[in-house]
Amino acid sequence: MIIEAVSQGMLLGLSTGIFCLVTCAPVYVPFVLSEDRKLRRNILAIGEIAMGRLIAYLFFGLVLGILGKQIDGPWLNRAIGTAMILLSVLMLAFVVVKKWPHFGLCKLSKKYVNYPAFFGFLTGINVCPPFLLAMSAALSYASIAGSILLFGGFFVGTSFYLILLVPLGLAAKAESIRQIGLITAVMSGVMFFALGLGYLLL
Repeated sequence: MIIEAVSQGMLLGLSTGIFCLVTCAPVYVPFVLSEDRKLRRNILAIGEIAMGRLIAYLFFGLVLGILGKQIDGPWLNRAIGTAMILLSVLMLAFVVVKKWPHFGLCKLSKKYVNYPAFFGFLTGINVCPPFLLAMSAALSYASIAGSILLFGGFFVGTSFYLILLVPLGLAAKAESIRQIGLITAVMSGVMFFALGLGYLLL
């Protein structure tokens, strides 16, 4: 079962990874473009995003394995809506920290909040069609181990596409691009807040 679950998750991730990347582009692209990072720091930030996604996938795999088919529409909608609102607040906080880095709370936030990891975690539980496919496949195993292993494989498969974000970070060396990144982050934050409210009101 181990090889079957992991390989199924990897194949699913590889086949839908581009779709996942496009779905999360409103978060990842503004983040990558908003700061001039050296190549090593950019790779590290992408790695932190990936780590946040891994934690989210394993957590969701555990929840699916425990609850199984008991998960219903309203419960899922509340989880998605809450995650989206948290993501919107985090994105707007990220912009504030970048614009006013010397403000007291911004200093604390910059020091203690790992934005890439949180972005990765919250986008990791942002339900999109590939994620729903992974959920369906995980439920078919009807076990905690099978569900976690499948989501672990799904993470590996989709993570290959995160490498595409590394060269994108080179564009952030231009001040105008960084400003566009921050503006886009604000727009994305507002969009996710509205989407989150929509899910909570369903």
